[in-house]
Amino acid sequence: MRNRYSTLAAVGALTAVLAGCSSEASDWGYPIPKKFCGVETEESSLKPLMPYGDTVEEYVRTEVGQTPDVGKRCYLYVDREEEGNGKYFSIFQDRAEKKVDAVPEAKHLLHYRNLRPVELGGPVTSAATGDEGALVVMRCESPKAASAKYPYLVTEVRLGKWALNPKDPTARRAQLQAFLRDYIPATAAARCRQ
Repeated sequence: MRNRYSTLAAVGALTAVLAGCSSEASDWGYPIPKKFCGVETEESSLKPLMPYGDTVEEYVRTEVGQTPDVGKRCYLYVDREEEGNGKYFSIFQDRAEKKVDAVPEAKHLLHYRNLRPVELGGPVTSAATGDEGALVVMRCESPKAASAKYPYLVTEVRLGKWALNPKDPTARRAQLQAFLRDYIPATAAARCRQ
């Protein structure tokens, strides 16, 4: 992937802090965001991947010298502490010049455990899910994006420390696949225009 280890700079900060208003104890004391990283999301696909807590805030960072449409990392922090914490869900998107295979890429760069390939169809050329997240590679199909220097969009989905060692890895992979089937078509429309 292009600029995989480049320095990130903050361009956006807190988009929203959403606090739950429930008087009863519940697993998710905050409303599940309707958008994540500028893309519409279905609550039913995002909620199972969100950690329990009381508040959620979105934080957006882009690569130095890049526009948000090229390289962008978005975080949903739950009950964020001053020094940060492991209760988050993040998405990193970057453009690539050449097609890469998601399985070896996720295995060697991201070190996801229990990695499995997944078929998503459409413009997705390869995808893989593991205990800690997923990696999806797709070719942008709009005429302008397809003829650009970086016609591929690579999307990395990462869960925080809260998600390590899931009790049911098979259920986690199913939850990740459901999220990807909802999110990836919408992100292709949002990010593959140029």
